[in-house]
Amino acid sequence: MLGASFLGLALLFSLWPGLDLTVSSFFYQTPVPSTGTSVGKFVGNEFVAIGWIHEAVPWFGRASVLLGLLLLVRKIRSGLLGLRRWRRWLALGLLMLLGNGLVVNSLLKEGWGRARPVDVQAFGGPASFSPALLASSQCESNCSFVSGHAATGFGLLAVGMLGSAATRRRWLKVGLLAGLAVGLIRIAQGGHFLSDVLFSGWVMWLCAALLREAWLRLRLRRWPARAHQSSSRA
Repeated sequence: MLGASFLGLALLFSLWPGLDLTVSSFFYQTPVPSTGTSVGKFVGNEFVAIGWIHEAVPWFGRASVLLGLLLLVRKIRSGLLGLRRWRRWLALGLLMLLGNGLVVNSLLKEGWGRARPVDVQAFGGPASFSPALLASSQCESNCSFVSGHAATGFGLLAVGMLGSAATRRRWLKVGLLAGLAVGLIRIAQGGHFLSDVLFSGWVMWLCAALLREAWLRLRLRRWPARAHQSSSRA
């Protein structure tokens, strides 16, 4: 499923790289000199509520990481995290830390070099547009690929990633809806392209799958019978 979804996204944005510009153009108002408007703008920046959401989302991610670390420390000290409700929030914190913090923000956003929509020439900026899967030098830091805000929304899938197959599917849907909603806001603000949002979801999904696999392997070493029961329910 992960491989097929990546292949689908890769083919979509490789065959039609201009799809990103087309989608972003729906949210861009071109300058109209006759009305005194000499600079274009992305409509998402005109709404106060969107600005609040933009500011609040990273704080949710940071709070999740802090909660996860606190629970991990408590687990190490007292072993109280056998209860499933605590494991859910620990999983969320770990995914936010490793998936969003390390892979998305530290590796991809700092190393891919893709300019944001608001900075490309098509929307009045100085930078050149670059396709999603083509590393670029149009941005030096905190770049467009992939979306960190959307990754925070997608990260909610972690709440169910250590549960049964039904629980994982339910929280996967929650994470997808949250990530796409936040991603739409960032597209409307000119902060990200559509591909930044979709690949962000794929990255977080992959990281969640890897964390779940690591958790199952750890359980297999410590509690072989219980781990076998968990894997058989997957």
